[in-house]
Amino acid sequence: MLGFLGGYLFIYFVVKYFGAETQGRLSLSFSVMILSSLVCRLGIDTHFVKVFALEDNINNARGIYFKLLPYLFLATLLVSAGIFFTADLISEAIFHDPELTPFLKWTAPCVMLFSFVLLHAAIFRGLRMNSLYAFLFNGGRFLFSLIFFFALLWAVDINEPIAAAMAHTAAVLALVLISLVYLRKTVFPVVKESIYRTRHFVKQSLPMLLSASLIVFLGWADSIILGIFKDSAEVGIYSVLIKVAAVVSFAMQATDSILAPKIAAAYATDQIALFKKMIRFTVVVNTVVALGLFLGILLFKNFILGLFGEEFIPFAWALIILAAGQLVNAILGPVSAMFQMTGYQIYWQNILFIAFVVNVILNLSLVQSYGIYGVATATAVSVVLSKLIGAYYIRKKVWQP
Repeated sequence: MLGFLGGYLFIYFVVKYFGAETQGRLSLSFSVMILSSLVCRLGIDTHFVKVFALEDNINNARGIYFKLLPYLFLATLLVSAGIFFTADLISEAIFHDPELTPFLKWTAPCVMLFSFVLLHAAIFRGLRMNSLYAFLFNGGRFLFSLIFFFALLWAVDINEPIAAAMAHTAAVLALVLISLVYLRKTVFPVVKESIYRTRHFVKQSLPMLLSASLIVFLGWADSIILGIFKDSAEVGIYSVLIKVAAVVSFAMQATDSILAPKIAAAYATDQIALFKKMIRFTVVVNTVVALGLFLGILLFKNFILGLFGEEFIPFAWALIILAAGQLVNAILGPVSAMFQMTGYQIYWQNILFIAFVVNVILNLSLVQSYGIYGVATATAVSVVLSKLIGAYYIRKKVWQP
């Protein structure tokens, strides 16, 4: 709840103070950060959840973390530096917006910082420290961004759009420091011995990287393609629609953070009855909450968008299209977690690849003629497609093997 509230308030005040165009540039810089961070992590964070969740495996899990640490540090450092020094090229050649450059430069360090936030969050998730995981993964970033945003505006008197990007970088740095404090309590002292070999561990992580990459590409392809073909103001409006629509799947995101390590442990120990019981309960919770939130958005769509500004209201039905996609996403349940935690991640990877191809084709086909409505439709269709196919294969491979 803190994550959602902080995220909405941060977007709200960025739009109110500096307009949709600034929010669009911020959103595009976040897309570069998230995609780059994803590549740097190589799927290792998802693998950490599994190895830290296993009983009596803490020393082996610690050992592989410390073995991988130098490589992860070097990779994230190089990518962060690369984005910083090529910010002008990315801004002008890809997004055709020279004013995006300072946003990219301020966001570049976040590739390294955000990568370690998510790696450490995955460890805490595996250790079932769910509140800390949720705060690092979702709650803290925009909550701290909001605090630093107003600190820069009022205390430091930086009344420029770039203050939003500066605040976000400061927030991610704060999360890294918090994660290190808790990491010292749970993972230290340094252990170098482990049954996991570095190369083999990374090789096993790669299918998870591909699945995670496709999920992120599905989530950001619309904004990136919109940014290439339209101006930053439209990207800003669309980012607000996406954020509001995501409320519908709020319960799924909240329960998924708790569910993944639990179903991994239950499936690994052949407790199939417990495994199914947890999934059924999660689906019921997701469905009830998602239906209520979807109806709320449907009834009050104009009022909600009017809070951000009159220019958002004409896109109310694009919001409903996105929210409908999230409703189906929530009702069909934690498909991704089930694939990832039961060893069937390769199936999920293939399903996501199909959905990603459909997403890109639809986005490219619809964006120039229909703009925001086109990319909203493409996103909703690809989300629903991936979950329907995923649910079918989960039932076939896991539920009724």
